[in-house]
Amino acid sequence: MFDFKGKDDQLKLEIFPKKLKELRIEQNFLVEQIALFVGVSTASIRNYESGATYPNVERLLKLANFFDVPLDYFFKE
Repeated sequence: MFDFKGKDDQLKLEIFPKKLKELRIEQNFLVEQIALFVGVSTASIRNYESGATYPNVERLLKLANFFDVPLDYFFKE
């Protein structure tokens, strides 16, 4: 889990779910395809997209690899 404490860090966390969902939709992937690649349930991907939970670092790296984006893509506007 991430250990963000400041206001700016909280804003970065709010960006992640939006970016993840945008990528999935733009690249026409199903939640099931992403879940299979990352090694989590479809419910986990949906929770990431809603901001209910966040991936650990290993899964975050897998998501970045899956979408072929740099890791910081998920945390910058």
